[in-house]
Amino acid sequence: MKKLLGPMLYAKDQLSKETWSFFVNLYVGGVDPAHPPPLKLRFRTVEGRELPDVVSPQVTRVADFSALKSRVAGVLWRWEVTLPRAETPTRVTYRFEPVEGGPALEEVDYSGPTDTLKPWGGEDVKTVVVPAKGALPRAAFFSCNGASDAKTWGAVMRMKRPFGCWMDMLAQHEEPTEGGFELLMGGGDQVYADPLLDHEPMVEFRKRELEQKLNADFGPPKGFHEVMLARYVELYCERWSGSVGIAPMLARVPGLFTWDDHDIFDGWGSHEGLQACEWFESLYSAAALAFEAFQLGALRGGDTPTRRKPCDMHYLQTCHFVGDECDVDVVALDLRSGRTYRKQTNGRMGHEVMSHGQWATLDAWRLAHAKDAGLKPRHVILLSSIPLVHLRFGSMVESMSGGTELHDDMLDQWESVAHRGERIRLMVDLLQLAKASCCAVTVVSGDVHVGARGLIRSRNPEHIPAGLAEAAIEQVTSSGIVHPPPSMLQFMGMRMMADESVDDLPSYMQTEMLPVGKGRYLRERNWLSMRVEPARTKTSRPKLWLRWEAEHTTLSMQVVVEPPPLVPASEVR
Repeated sequence: MKKLLGPMLYAKDQLSKETWSFFVNLYVGGVDPAHPPPLKLRFRTVEGRELPDVVSPQVTRVADFSALKSRVAGVLWRWEVTLPRAETPTRVTYRFEPVEGGPALEEVDYSGPTDTLKPWGGEDVKTVVVPAKGALPRAAFFSCNGASDAKTWGAVMRMKRPFGCWMDMLAQHEEPTEGGFELLMGGGDQVYADPLLDHEPMVEFRKRELEQKLNADFGPPKGFHEVMLARYVELYCERWSGSVGIAPMLARVPGLFTWDDHDIFDGWGSHEGLQACEWFESLYSAAALAFEAFQLGALRGGDTPTRRKPCDMHYLQTCHFVGDECDVDVVALDLRSGRTYRKQTNGRMGHEVMSHGQWATLDAWRLAHAKDAGLKPRHVILLSSIPLVHLRFGSMVESMSGGTELHDDMLDQWESVAHRGERIRLMVDLLQLAKASCCAVTVVSGDVHVGARGLIRSRNPEHIPAGLAEAAIEQVTSSGIVHPPPSMLQFMGMRMMADESVDDLPSYMQTEMLPVGKGRYLRERNWLSMRVEPARTKTSRPKLWLRWEAEHTTLSMQVVVEPPPLVPASEVR
């Protein structure tokens, strides 16, 4: 019995102030897929007292990859945990133990030139934090956990602290005075799958001319989808394991993740006509199945992997946290599964970032959320893998970039000329959400390899909550936690080609870039810490505090977001 990956914790809706619940997943090989592995999950206090009846006796098989022709063929199993909350935050430990008479559990070590096995089991995973009764989770946000090419990855590995930001996050989590984290949010590029394109048979495909790539007779070889699925699973096992990097936090803090292009491959959705060819569809399907299993925590629609087609489904997620004074909702957009370049009814080609199904789901959620307006202060945190407000490259620059590596990077962004209409629709929806639900909306994003701050303003009466002079949405961008920032020369060149001024938009809206510390951008590796602070007086409201945690610089500034004054639901228009 082999532990191939894990343990990994996943977030759930928290509707009770008395308990704290989450999932624990373990990816195991060498066991019968029809029966749960002979393992017992046990939780204890830090003093060693066992916590009985907190783990559901039902062990669920959530992804069956045992048929893969790979060294990491296995089954992903899920345990559900519900822990009691106390008056103050508490810390607990857990471990997997083989049942009496069962086989020992061995761990695969991927760090050497060849995989090796070593004993595993009986080791405590320490410092899982259970928030106090009625408290809201303290959260960490990250993005860009890797590098897109061998040269950049080599540069990361030559750093004195390749995973320095992860080490800092873990140290902050372990520090009792800091309180630890109860929610880990990934904003995209949790893995970098680009190296998979350098393996056969993709190498042969990439050599061909565009016309031949699109030729239906030049399809992938038999079994291509299964081969690529195995490689994506191997990638997660290699990059998400070990004692440094992301793995310690995955094992300690319940996660909620969206994805971006590198979780598939660089620029997915911006390669225009190629996206419809069978090669790319197979790659997308393999990436989506691995994403569902290891980032969402379970395959959709059953535990057996079946092919996924672009635009057929989406991965918009919502997670609700109930607190004594304030509620928090996290909405994670999916900006990749529905991203496409398609022929419209008028014969022209048009770009789309979000599918019609995702827009419908978001609209339905907004309407449901507005029904509770005025009952309690609320914060909505929107995860957008790419920022709504950032550098703007004009149509001429985007056209000139055609055929270069910069083209798909520009086309990826919300600020691209191709996406301006859809971007305005999303901003209007968020402003209307803030008014109709009497809540604060904060956008958190990644992707761009620098820290940044943006602001969306509106003077439109339809957007302004009662009691305020204008409507405003803060955007905080944090990127990347492992990927190095652009060099000074590279970034100066990007800024020279782009526009950073205040942007006047339809419907009396404006966007603006604001400073981060001493400068407009934080050009070093970073991540975010977030917390909701209870109201200090009877007339104040619970505030959301967001702070960049940079690799080298200590930033004293924080972004502070306050919900609008409460208005009875009957008065909300």
